[in-house]
Amino acid sequence: MTSPLLGFAARAGRAAAVLLLVAVAALALPHLMPGSPAVAALGVTATPEQITAFEAGLGLDRNVLAATVDWIGAALHGDLGHSLANGAAVTTELANRIPVTLELFVAAQLVALAVAVPVALVSAWRPGGAVDRIATAGAFVWLAVPGFVLGLLLIWLTAVQLRVLPATGWTPFAEDPVENLRHLVLPALTLGLPEAAVFTRTLRGQLLDTLDQTHIAAARSRGMGTVRLLLRRALRPSSLPLVTLIGIGIGTSLGGSVLVESLFAVPGVGTLAAGAINGRDFPVIQAVMVVCAVGVVLATLTVDLLYRTLDPRIAHGHR
Repeated sequence: MTSPLLGFAARAGRAAAVLLLVAVAALALPHLMPGSPAVAALGVTATPEQITAFEAGLGLDRNVLAATVDWIGAALHGDLGHSLANGAAVTTELANRIPVTLELFVAAQLVALAVAVPVALVSAWRPGGAVDRIATAGAFVWLAVPGFVLGLLLIWLTAVQLRVLPATGWTPFAEDPVENLRHLVLPALTLGLPEAAVFTRTLRGQLLDTLDQTHIAAARSRGMGTVRLLLRRALRPSSLPLVTLIGIGIGTSLGGSVLVESLFAVPGVGTLAAGAINGRDFPVIQAVMVVCAVGVVLATLTVDLLYRTLDPRIAHGHR
């Protein structure tokens, strides 16, 4: 039987291999794309000497593996390069923007869970009932509506018609907590409501399976109340898929909220990545790719640990 230490070492080794492959792919981007980033940064009037020096600074004069080793070495010391657009340190740019994206992600997950958990519990307890039918139809509607359409509808309703929330912009929490929350509401709803539909369908299906198990029938026969039965006996083992969805979402949110952040002018990683792609700012693109991969890997390892907490019967690495 594999020891927990060996199991953790194996997962850490796989995670390191994934990060290495992502880093190689990120550093290969300038080599694979047509044209030279030097021309985009320096202009068409740049001399051959300037182009050569610029490409050497990006590591384009070496093979991808050598450039990757140098980049990883610098990254471990906190140096992710400098933006071609404004010369700012990429580390500083990410340090300023990651907290914004994570705040938006956490708010969106809270919205999704606040909607999904009670609706899924009621739907699973009375399958085929009125709440279940409404939730099923509503989930299909939310999933069918594109994110930007939902965002525009929310802007039209709350900012244009009711004038209760700002349409775009951002205020840091440290500056003004109230204004920060007011600017957070619309993007959080835009991201959270479609996720609530996914969470509801996923949790409902798991709850139906759990409620059919013998220990639930035994708890019912002992007279356990409905609320206690659902929250203490059914919800915990049924929440494993939600943990997976949320855990993976932590990493993917770092680069996956481009549309919402751009729509609401939220200065997060998504808008940073969008601007870098439009400007062919390769140091920023490379850093965002690797940071997103690190987020996904860390989230996956965290989900592994949470699985053990939520259901001790699960023993990863003992299969």
